[in-house]
Amino acid sequence: MWRSAFTWIALLAASALVVVLGLQNRGLREDRDRLTDRAAYAYPGMYVPVVDAPRIEGGRLALGAPVGDLQVLFFFDETCPYCLRSAPTVVDVATTLQREFGERVAMIGVCQCAPEQARDYARTHGFAFPVVTVNAQRALALYRARGVPMLLAVDREGRVRHAVQGVFDTREQAERLLAELRRMQSPARLASNPANRSSGP
Repeated sequence: MWRSAFTWIALLAASALVVVLGLQNRGLREDRDRLTDRAAYAYPGMYVPVVDAPRIEGGRLALGAPVGDLQVLFFFDETCPYCLRSAPTVVDVATTLQREFGERVAMIGVCQCAPEQARDYARTHGFAFPVVTVNAQRALALYRARGVPMLLAVDREGRVRHAVQGVFDTREQAERLLAELRRMQSPARLASNPANRSSGP
């Protein structure tokens, strides 16, 4: 009888151990996947460097260093079908940004292509915002932009506040981006930022 009870206790303990080990293993896999994603994809909270890039209209722009409060960067290339699907929504969002935020939020296209290809693409798809070209692999890797399309909202500190990896072509995606930008531009947040306060007489 005692031997039978001991056997059952041992079996229960072994089963519990298997469950615990399984949960730990799943947790380790999830941690590994999270770390892998962070190494490969952009995410809110990450910091990006300042990259000096040539504009297709002439001159240069500093990515990651907004003149206003934020830059919204649309990474694309001229052959990507998902970039093509994203283009109309990006154009609509750029129009909304200009109307709502003026110079405080700038949309910038970032093409991984030659300048003439970027010019043709911008003209064909009605990009009325600045477009630059970036092909340096190190810079693209630091922005996690080796895969396109990708859209990032970057603040003055070079911190990513919103990230969309992959096609950007739905109203819901656009509204999530705009909601985050509106939240960041709320009167309470502007008043609490010394850079946005007038010094007075």
